[in-house]
Amino acid sequence: MKKRFNKVSTEHWNAKAGDKFKVIKDHHEVNGDLSKDSIVILIEIAHFPTMYRVKDLATSKLYTVPVHTVEKMI
Repeated sequence: MKKRFNKVSTEHWNAKAGDKFKVIKDHHEVNGDLSKDSIVILIEIAHFPTMYRVKDLATSKLYTVPVHTVEKMI
């Protein structure tokens, strides 16, 4: 059975919902900006192309960011 990539998930590669990430590149959206060095938590993963839906811990705003703009915190 083929895996469907047009869905959202809570786990992908080495990332899962609840993981903390640091923003490594400024991100702009219509709803506002997410600054470099912000700390976010992963809410869900959108596929094709892979994007992370994250929540900014400082403001509680939600953003959809490309995976290359965040770095997982250990």
